[in-house]
Amino acid sequence: MAESLGDVLDAIIKEPPLNKKFYLVSIDGPAGAGKTTLAARISGSWKYGKVCTIHMDDIYDGWENALTDTLTRTLENQILRPLHLGKRASIRKFNWLTSSFGDFCDLPVASLYLLEGVGSAQKASRKYLDQIIWIDIEQEVGLQRVLRRDGDYLENEMRIWQQREQSHFELENTRDCATFRFDGNFFI
Repeated sequence: MAESLGDVLDAIIKEPPLNKKFYLVSIDGPAGAGKTTLAARISGSWKYGKVCTIHMDDIYDGWENALTDTLTRTLENQILRPLHLGKRASIRKFNWLTSSFGDFCDLPVASLYLLEGVGSAQKASRKYLDQIIWIDIEQEVGLQRVLRRDGDYLENEMRIWQQREQSHFELENTRDCATFRFDGNFFI
């Protein structure tokens, strides 16, 4: 387990970035673990230029098609490969109310890109990542955090989501590939 936010920041800059231009860090873990909170803390503490946080919630294709090959293709073809090649990356944000994607928007140039959310550290992403951060949380604690944040009306969808994310994490072996692990009960 990681000791502090400072440990993470030090580890990010310890080695030159893989692509020589910017750092790319994934923050993954179950729903409600504190991934968005940690991304905000890293962003607020980063002293080496601009930070761009890419939220996986913005690129999922709804509930049913979120953790599928579609997400993998989106990550690799629209975000990770273009950034790695020094090209513009763009995303289409998913509108959860209309269940549709908006127009493409370019990601800003940054010295640190944070890829935050379930599925961000999947196998296809890892060759591009400088660090992988995993946040653990007990399933029921994570569920209650999400319901407090987003509303009780999501409980059925979230219980199904938790099953899907668990299957995804097992298939991708995400937790074991992390360079840092945090306990979301104490850190966040």
